[in-house]
Amino acid sequence: MSITSVIRRFLFASTLLAGAITVAEASAADKIRIMVGGLEKQIYLPFMLTERLGYFKDQGIDVELLTEPSGVDAEDEMLAGAVQGVGGFYDHCVDLQSKGKFAMSVVQINGSPGEVELVSTKHPEIKSPADFKGGLKDLMQRVR
Repeated sequence: MSITSVIRRFLFASTLLAGAITVAEASAADKIRIMVGGLEKQIYLPFMLTERLGYFKDQGIDVELLTEPSGVDAEDEMLAGAVQGVGGFYDHCVDLQSKGKFAMSVVQINGSPGEVELVSTKHPEIKSPADFKGGLKDLMQRVR
């Protein structure tokens, strides 16, 4: 699947999501607040594109995108009622449901990861993710 296809699917789905939130939580005249766990991150680019390309407005929906450093913070904002929706990974829904909270994943935007791990050239012993074996604590001891 091409990146253009993924973005188009997301943009369409975002419009549907915003519409579903509008019906469930607010009247059409209300602003819909969506909190994203790091709006500046590449993996959440579709949210910003949807807003900047005017697709929310094209559907008559007033959306305000907000950002928090992490998905957990965004999740807390939703539970507190400060926002009507959250942009994050599906695991937050699973976690909330395990705690007896109702949360539903409406749109899956990530067909493939959009982040990479970079390692300083000061650590030539790390050549691939396999070198992370043993966890963070083990890795930190090896690179000191």
